[in-house]
Amino acid sequence: MSKVHNETMFWENEPVATMTEVKKEFIFSNDSLAMYPLLNEIISFLKTHLPSEQYSFKISNCKQILIELLTNAVKHSETDNTVISVCINGMNIEITKSDKGRKFYLNNQTRWSPVSRSLEKMYIGEKIKIYEDDLANLYAVIKNENHIVFEIEDCSISKISRNSNLLEHYGLLIMAKFSNEFFYRYYPETKLNEFTAIINV
Repeated sequence: MSKVHNETMFWENEPVATMTEVKKEFIFSNDSLAMYPLLNEIISFLKTHLPSEQYSFKISNCKQILIELLTNAVKHSETDNTVISVCINGMNIEITKSDKGRKFYLNNQTRWSPVSRSLEKMYIGEKIKIYEDDLANLYAVIKNENHIVFEIEDCSISKISRNSNLLEHYGLLIMAKFSNEFFYRYYPETKLNEFTAIINV
């Protein structure tokens, strides 16, 4: 089930730089059986507003990000509903997952307290490795106690082996890889969690 938040149509062959912003919110029940029907609905929405073949690669990236966001909602949100917001404009596609469930935690391999507690000032601005495998390292850059930006660093192809190290934050790595910007924000006043992926067009 979905609802239109602020949807504006534009012509199919209109250049991307002149597109009118279009936005839609999709309500997800956090039920694994509803995941793929909703995924298909969101992808159809993207294809309607980015109909040219030149955007197929971008839509494919969005699909990978959406799979991870919906999986995250099913496994970790601990709430009944999640909102997936998709905004398309002349510069980028912005996908945001928001809920009022469990606040995001980094796993225990980091050397500081989880994000659910106030971070000490010494950690603000720090770049902390939170995941690694044979292909890439994932870092959490601490902007403040409620804002984390995720960055990836690709490993040399020569380091690839048969044994992969798949840890809890692998999904975050996937989302960071398929987006130009990927970050988490928490709003203490409303207890709202937001993961946002931005894909440049």
